[in-house]
Amino acid sequence: MAVTDLMFLFWFIPGALLVYYITRGKCREYVLLAVSLFFYACGAPDYLFLLLLSLIINIFTGYLIAHFREKIRVARFFLAMGVIYNLAILFFFKYFDFVMLNLSKVFQQNYVSQNLLLPLGLSFFTFKAISYLIDTYTGKIEVNNGVVKAALYMSFFAQMQSGPLSRYNDMFGRKDKCQEGRFSLFSEGVYRFVIGFNKKILLANTLANITQEAFDWGIKGELSTGFAWFGAVCYSMQLFFDFSGYSDMAIGISQMFGYRCPENFNYPYMTSSVSEFWHRWHITLGAWFRDYVYIPLGGSRVDTKFKLYRNLFVVWFLTGMWHGANWQFIFWGVTYFCVIAIEKTFDWPNRFKSRFVRILYRLCVIVFVIFEWVIFRADGLKAGLEYVKVMILNTPNSLADLRGIFLLKDNLVFVIVGILLCFPIMPVIEKYLKKTEASTVIWNIGILANVLLFLCAISFVVAGQNNPFAYANF
Repeated sequence: MAVTDLMFLFWFIPGALLVYYITRGKCREYVLLAVSLFFYACGAPDYLFLLLLSLIINIFTGYLIAHFREKIRVARFFLAMGVIYNLAILFFFKYFDFVMLNLSKVFQQNYVSQNLLLPLGLSFFTFKAISYLIDTYTGKIEVNNGVVKAALYMSFFAQMQSGPLSRYNDMFGRKDKCQEGRFSLFSEGVYRFVIGFNKKILLANTLANITQEAFDWGIKGELSTGFAWFGAVCYSMQLFFDFSGYSDMAIGISQMFGYRCPENFNYPYMTSSVSEFWHRWHITLGAWFRDYVYIPLGGSRVDTKFKLYRNLFVVWFLTGMWHGANWQFIFWGVTYFCVIAIEKTFDWPNRFKSRFVRILYRLCVIVFVIFEWVIFRADGLKAGLEYVKVMILNTPNSLADLRGIFLLKDNLVFVIVGILLCFPIMPVIEKYLKKTEASTVIWNIGILANVLLFLCAISFVVAGQNNPFAYANF
């Protein structure tokens, strides 16, 4: 069950909210935990026991870490055991086949792939569990707050499939969370959910059809340069609206239940550098690697350039691996490392004095990001490099060009709206409206427009035009 399914929209969420708000006090946390476990049981019943076992082990390990906090070596031992357990589960389901297949090639042995089905949200659960243990060790979390809070943090259904990677204190450390049912936060959550739903169904799913055709033509070796660029640009927008749409929905659901959730996107294509792009894209993942990998390794405050590059390489190698057990993701992560290392070495773009050069560099960054998304999307590294080759070298194919033009004309409105919404147009409009006398009326018109778009999006889902989330398998 996905958050864009009709069952989720018209049965699960209304029922969960009803039960949650007729319950009082701390019982609400029990209700929300039960709802989250039920959601997981519907989506991945075969792995429900694994989820429960992992919750028990992580919570118990957290208590042991807190209890022996004064005895640093003992606390570190339990922390290490907890981290190793979580990484072992992740490795077995996500990377075991990949490692064994490559080892079998090296040693010329036959290996039959196990084709293990990845448990729902395993990567996100693993990172949240590790952050819970580390924050407990550093004293940022008080385990006395209860077992239910810890279990709810790690298994909260709104963030289960594709994040954001919130921290324990994001959920339970804020004093402004609406546990007493503040209507403003609830209504804000509903509106945020609607925006995310519209992004996913109307924009991401429509652009996905164009992307699929372009990459299919690439597989057949019949792709033209023009169609290749069109497909790559559409995929860059599709992934943004798909993932940011899910983040909006997760944030909205969290607010409906009275909890704050960290932002995950900040107009990433407005970036001026590759480094900045990753401060704007999947913000919570970048923050996780920064706090739990990069800084513990020494971060940027190291005494040699070698250590700086080592730290960057470790982060980006792990970032690539986190996204998938495939050489294309390792290549994707390492190429980001190379470019970011160059930026840090030469202090780009800060050293550029000319406005023209800064703008030119921005364009180069966007082109590089688009190339990287092609590698990310392709069916393997070889296919991705072949696609990029077609984009760089002039590869004519009149039939492919005609198909690309037809798709552009047929989806022109969605493409234009998608491009416009990649830029901070709406915040600028909202800021302007606050200064006008008719701001309330115009704001209400905007809300009505989004509601109408939401109804249109539901009709798309009813018609069967609903694709899985792009990040659901990570």
